[in-house]
Parts: sequence; C-alpha cells; structure tokens
Amino acid sequence: MFSARIKQARDLRGIRSQRALGALMGLTKERGSSRINRYETQASGVDLDGLAQLAETLRVPMAFLVAEDEPTADIVLALSQLSPKERKELASRLKEQLATKK
Repeated sequence: MFSARIKQARDLRGIRSQRALGALMGLTKERGSSRINRYETQASGVDLDGLAQLAETLRVPMAFLVAEDEPTADIVLALSQLSPKERKELASRLKEQLATKK
C-alpha cells in the first residue's frame, strides 16, 4: 500500500517522476531516483525521518502514506484539508454518531 500511496501523492501533486520527487527532497538525481524507486517497488523500507520528509515534500499527512486501505487514506487526505476547528467539530460529531450505534 505504501508504494501505491507515494505514486498517488506524486500524481496528486503533479510530480511526474521519481527523479523529480527525489530532487524536491534535496537528493541528487541518481540517488533520488534510486531511493524513490526502491520505495515505490517495495524493495526498501523507509524510516520515520524519511517518511516525514516524503510526506512534507508531497504535502500529505504521514498517515496518508501508511493508511491500511484506500477509504482510510481518502479520509486522512480529506481531513488534512480541513482547518483544526473543522476537524475538531467533525471528530465530535463522529464520536456522537458512533456512540448512538452502541
């Protein structure tokens, strides 16, 4: 899933190549392309610092990149576009709704 999320985020931000993403992360052409390729082909994992750098460069939450499924990723991305106040209000409404289902 992680590799698909990187590709999705690159598409979302109009970053056409792995090399371009690497360059935006401050990596050399060769190193950047190689590293992003390893992430996207799942040949290599990423540590938390690398995950944070990817998320910041792609302007997505880290949770989006590691979401366990597509609906969760979509929700995380949508939430990131809300203001803190809007997120808080939505969380309260959701908690109330879930509490009434019990």
